[in-house]
Amino acid sequence: MLTRIVPFTLIALMTLVQDIELRPKLVTGDKFRLEVTRTRKDSARPNMAASGRTPVDVQVISAGADGFVLDWVPGDTVFDNPQVMQDPNIGAAAQATRGMRFRIALTGDGEFNGLLNEAEVAPKLQAIVGSVVGELAIRLPWDQRKKFETMMAQVLSPAALISSATQDAQVYWGLYGAALTPGESVAVDLEQPNPLGGTPIPATFTVRMDAATASAATITTTTTYQKDALTRMTLELAQRAGAPIKPQDAAKIPPMQMADDGKYDFDRVSGLMKNVAINRRIVAGGQERLDGWIITLVESPKR
Repeated sequence: MLTRIVPFTLIALMTLVQDIELRPKLVTGDKFRLEVTRTRKDSARPNMAASGRTPVDVQVISAGADGFVLDWVPGDTVFDNPQVMQDPNIGAAAQATRGMRFRIALTGDGEFNGLLNEAEVAPKLQAIVGSVVGELAIRLPWDQRKKFETMMAQVLSPAALISSATQDAQVYWGLYGAALTPGESVAVDLEQPNPLGGTPIPATFTVRMDAATASAATITTTTTYQKDALTRMTLELAQRAGAPIKPQDAAKIPPMQMADDGKYDFDRVSGLMKNVAINRRIVAGGQERLDGWIITLVESPKR
């Protein structure tokens, strides 16, 4: 299942007392490199715990008061667990965006504002993922293939694929546009878009600027998702996949808990995040899954 961390739109925070604004200081032609490290641990599949590192080259195509346009180009993903790459489908999915150019729009404050070349990117993603889904379907008994393909079509809709493919960019630019006073903590109730489509997920997002100097600032965040909404998401997905869960069986679904913890190290000189680390913990019954993202600025713009 493809998941993503959605961007945190903090427009409400802009009305508060402003001290340090999280805004990029980019100019046209700037180039910099990031390294994205994703980790996953699943108690149901402990042998598949892995960490993958992907370099991302970023170039500023245009910069102005009304916003920025960037080219975001991921490179090869390298895993620390060889067993993961023995599965050709996982390997294909991991390399799906390699070398693909994502032309990304940011607002004037640096918030992620969408993909500009979706018409170019979407067919490529659909072709790659369609091949992976086809290989997986072949392994299933004939009478199960149709339900599986229907479910995957729901989960891997064009909008979901684009959202998943751009999730690293959404994570990196997720706090831009906010303005906080050092020591200030703010909690906001919001609705996060459902990564599987359907009803949005209510959540409480808390952000705090822990420390700040003339050159840097450290921000921490937490996101707690409403429990009932996570169960409802499961039921909706089953309904859309053509395999609705009966009410008596729905009551047996173990309660789910999901929460994100984040830390952002902001360079006030360049206006870039030097390091972003987010950990997501999902607990259902006796099972637990941990997903992590670390995005590090490894090469700053040369001016």
